[in-house]
Amino acid sequence: MKIIVPKNAGVCWGVERAIDMAHQTVHEQSRHKIVSLGPLVHNPEVVEDFQHKGVEVISDLKEAEEGTVVFRSHGVPLPYYEEAKVKGLEVVDATCPFVKKSQNYARRFSRQGYFVVIVGDEKHPEMKSVRSFTSGPHMVTMEPKDLEKLSSDQKVGLIAQTTIPLSVFQAMVEAAQKRFPEVKTHDTICDATKVRQEEAAETARQVDCMVIIGGKESSNTKKLTKICKEIQPKSHEIEHEREIDFSWFEGVEVLGVTAGASTPVPVIQRVCDYIIAHC
Repeated sequence: MKIIVPKNAGVCWGVERAIDMAHQTVHEQSRHKIVSLGPLVHNPEVVEDFQHKGVEVISDLKEAEEGTVVFRSHGVPLPYYEEAKVKGLEVVDATCPFVKKSQNYARRFSRQGYFVVIVGDEKHPEMKSVRSFTSGPHMVTMEPKDLEKLSSDQKVGLIAQTTIPLSVFQAMVEAAQKRFPEVKTHDTICDATKVRQEEAAETARQVDCMVIIGGKESSNTKKLTKICKEIQPKSHEIEHEREIDFSWFEGVEVLGVTAGASTPVPVIQRVCDYIIAHC
């Protein structure tokens, strides 16, 4: 069985940057207490590795009394910066620069008097961070029909969650342009996300089966799975090679393997090696 892995599958620059910053913090401050506000990235193996190195994951700054706090790659709500300062905590801000870009546009649109529409998953930590940078009315949605709840004379500014499919953002923009007299948009989808989604789609067209690797909480992994399944119904999402069912590969001559942007390349290689060893 032949295995195809897209060139850019796996960990993106923003996630790699966050991991490197955390490693450097552990190296330089090994005698100090270090915590991560939420999982650093949506990959359980990476998070577990940092826990072994003494980086505790907390869900609220109230749990941090001293030392250093690492802000996750997805970003954190704006008030946490001031709260950390008041508590005397040292902050290592590992927020992805693409998320920072979304935060800045959310703040700018809001200050300019636009109703801010953030196209994304309301429950995702990135969206909780980005929306905190608005200072006026806003909504988080991926449904064009939700725009009908707004007065048609609104001026609207649209930005995107960094990991959503471009088609979802474009559909929202088109719906907004039909309804409102003034619409500003900024495509804040991460370039790495676009490339990975395009490569995943192209790979799915060439294979008999797809395996998508990523954390169960990873939004971009779920998007890759959705894209692949629409093209190749025999697409399967896993977090670990132990989840593989080898019946998936019956009659498969060409297998595609890709991974979400929080999945380190060695994990992809390990999954491929495991499949080869058992097929």
